Amino acid sequence: MGSPVLTRLERLPRRGLTVLSLQGLSLLVPGGWSNVTSAEALIESVIGSNDPTLIAQVRARADQLSRARHEGYGRALSVYDAVNRSQHATAGLRVLAGLSAGVPLLKRIADLTPPGDTLQAVDLGLKVSAELLAFTQVNGLPGDSFADFAAALADYGSEARLRMAALVSFDGLLPLGDQALQRLDGLLGQASVSQLRQLPAYGRMAGLMPGRGDQAHIGFIRRGVEQWVSWADGLVSQLGLSGQRAVQALETTLGPWQGRMDQLAVFLDAFTDTYAHTGVQAVARRLVERAAAEI
Repeated sequence: MGSPVLTRLERLPRRGLTVLSLQGLSLLVPGGWSNVTSAEALIESVIGSNDPTLIAQVRARADQLSRARHEGYGRALSVYDAVNRSQHATAGLRVLAGLSAGVPLLKRIADLTPPGDTLQAVDLGLKVSAELLAFTQVNGLPGDSFADFAAALADYGSEARLRMAALVSFDGLLPLGDQALQRLDGLLGQASVSQLRQLPAYGRMAGLMPGRGDQAHIGFIRRGVEQWVSWADGLVSQLGLSGQRAVQALETTLGPWQGRMDQLAVFLDAFTDTYAHTGVQAVARRLVERAAAEI
């Protein structure tokens, strides 16, 4: 049994490249994201009280729920963790030591070699599937609850909304261009089983995906992406997201970027944990909301 969700929250970094990347992108995503790493502060914000007795009661109930095997909070975190490890592993293979990258903050890190467009699309699709699976685990729903997932996206706020903006920007617009969402289904239609298996997260997520076998799982990924893209298109329009605006926002916190956009995407995959970081925060918030309602 892993650590309780709120313990994981308290272990999140308060500074570093991940936090700087999220702070930069948050300039484009109004919604009040802050880097919450205190369980007490999270509970206070949810219940609207600083009563220490009530906070302790909510914390105890939250820890009890997160340890329960029949609850899905721990499994949701394991999905985010799988994606996080996978993106580091695959991005690391593209980093050739000895040449300087585009961020002056980090001297002589690497030459960043982006993946092909189809593999990048599969990686994005797998992350969307991870979001769908985490949502179903937290809410006790079947893994193929596509309509429920699509409806829930409209209510995403704070860290969940920022995570989706990061997914659109860092895994879509930067590596695939500003027409990434329009290209995504076509690219996924060209995807092969071997490309899916290149991503370590797939092996860890396959057991949670409905259907048997790789082809069924590719179909599941495409259906999830179809639901997500319909909402993500609106997010792009609402926030005015583009690859160039994402670069400019990141430069406010990371410093000037001198490489290509697709190289920046690989850099973020290799050296940041934005997906898992905000995933832990979002799961923790949902857990506290439920625990508070049950007190």
